[in-house]
Amino acid sequence: MAGEPHGSPAFGTPIMTISDFQHLLRYNHWANSQILEELMTRGQPPKRAVIWFAHILAAEHLWLDRMTDAPLNHVVWPDWEVYECDEHFHELENRWREFIENLREADLDREVKYVNTQGDAFSNTVREILTHLVLHAPHHRGQINAEFRAEGFTPPWVDYIQAVRTKQI
Repeated sequence: MAGEPHGSPAFGTPIMTISDFQHLLRYNHWANSQILEELMTRGQPPKRAVIWFAHILAAEHLWLDRMTDAPLNHVVWPDWEVYECDEHFHELENRWREFIENLREADLDREVKYVNTQGDAFSNTVREILTHLVLHAPHHRGQINAEFRAEGFTPPWVDYIQAVRTKQI
């Protein structure tokens, strides 16, 4: 209701399920594939667009590493070329498939302890991390599409509703 604070009973407690995350991760994958395709078709894609896209992919690797207790093998802002983004995109496709196939509902509430790139210790649930991931990428895809427009290119339409309307997810 209007005027009620966030967290009040009117808002309820939104709990996303594995099925919800699978759906949103399929959208994320589709939207990233559209950005990658656009980057790959440009002989000389906008450098900032490549930097932002590399960051999206590296962040996914980093969070997957944290959630699976894998060694941290990626920096947050890598200096990748487009062909390296393509390689990481396909690697992530396999990593996400394996992660989600092994994930159980109870795992969503598992605490993940980690140290960020500034050396600060944190703890978040898998649910919170997955929510962050599916909200993080659209921010940077928006920056990428703004860069495409600034360079005179028509950006790909990567809105969620477009993926649903066209039955891409």
